[in-house]
Amino acid sequence: MAPRQLDVPRHPMKIHRPQLHCTLALSLLSTSFGGEYETIDLPEAPASVPAKQIAPHEWLKPTLDIRTRYEFREIDGLDSSNSVTARGRFGLLLGDFHGFSAFGEVEATSTPVDDFNVGQPTISPNNPGQTPIPDPENVEVNRAWIQYKKDGILAKLGRQRIIRNDAFHIGNVGWRQNEQTFDAAQIGYSTDDFSISYAYSDRAQRIFGSDATGAVRAFEGDFHFVDVNYKSSIGDVGGYAYLIDVENNLNVGESNTFGAFGTFGPVFLEFAYQEGESLLAGGDYDAFLARGRYTLKTDAGVFAAGIDWTQDDYKTPFQTAHAFFGFSDSFLAQQIGLNKNNGFDGIFDAYLQYVKKGLPGGLTFKAWLHYFASADLDTNYGYEVDAVLVKKFNDNLTGLIKAAYFFGDEEFPDIQQLTFDLNPDKGEAD
Repeated sequence: MAPRQLDVPRHPMKIHRPQLHCTLALSLLSTSFGGEYETIDLPEAPASVPAKQIAPHEWLKPTLDIRTRYEFREIDGLDSSNSVTARGRFGLLLGDFHGFSAFGEVEATSTPVDDFNVGQPTISPNNPGQTPIPDPENVEVNRAWIQYKKDGILAKLGRQRIIRNDAFHIGNVGWRQNEQTFDAAQIGYSTDDFSISYAYSDRAQRIFGSDATGAVRAFEGDFHFVDVNYKSSIGDVGGYAYLIDVENNLNVGESNTFGAFGTFGPVFLEFAYQEGESLLAGGDYDAFLARGRYTLKTDAGVFAAGIDWTQDDYKTPFQTAHAFFGFSDSFLAQQIGLNKNNGFDGIFDAYLQYVKKGLPGGLTFKAWLHYFASADLDTNYGYEVDAVLVKKFNDNLTGLIKAAYFFGDEEFPDIQQLTFDLNPDKGEAD
């Protein structure tokens, strides 16, 4: 997935929001919690057929993605929230003309049941005292890009979805109804065993929609993403450099991150160094990240054990944060770099994971157990239990139930969360 930067205004035109009348469906995302999406590959016209003779259905294709969701969330000390939201993405894909294509997409979210608080005072629904669920009412241009993609070469310009590696640093926040996209330009080259890409963006459209303003609406500045991946004889390895300067939020500020990772059979390892400057850090800082996971596949299911560790001040402002450090999002503000709880001093997350496919009814079950502490292990943050049940009804419809319970220690409150989701995904352009 790549950055984008079409000839779209720096502050996109606000579209007047129509009332969406959608039949309720209890819902949840598909099996990839970082928000992966199916790619539509359009057939290329035979070389002997001029483009003007191609039938319209071969070069013009509508896309549709509708997701309905019920979510319950309660943070200790706040009133509980209940939301029912319906999100539709309506797009049109034009191409392929000898490698050239274009895509535009409008995203709209309605809130038939708005007994919740988005978490931002100027954005609806705003119910102070209730637990935040960041799925606001919204209508906006979600993506609008043109690209050239042929013979391993990619050049892409416009508003686009960017997901790098497992979305720990760069992602689309696909769990929320309004995804994160980038106004960006990207170039890349790939073969079966090797890929390299560079993306430049000056604006990241965040998840709070068209009614948000300032840094809540979008992070603006200069963002450079460089990625290299290689399938070697000892495993899949890669490296990255992410140079980020968020000019309109001094808490997030600047960060330069350099990292490497590899998957060697059942073992995954990643290390990164970050240096930067931010208001929260009190000026210049440097910090390290380390991640490791061992996966064992058996007839009884897939077992994994891992550790994700980041030092204080290490931040990932474009991360798909919901996919890491538990589904309760207990540390989301700290992960992004927006603020700090008084007891926060980095994160040590030791977790166990279990996945079992092929259960009766075609169900898939996934569970996690987390232990959280400060990076130096001096302070216990708490424990979390997560569980997910997935049912794929057909190629176009997936249902999901997701539950999370965070048992907080010290400065961190307990959090309960339950989500039902239906995602009748008709496929999307990448």
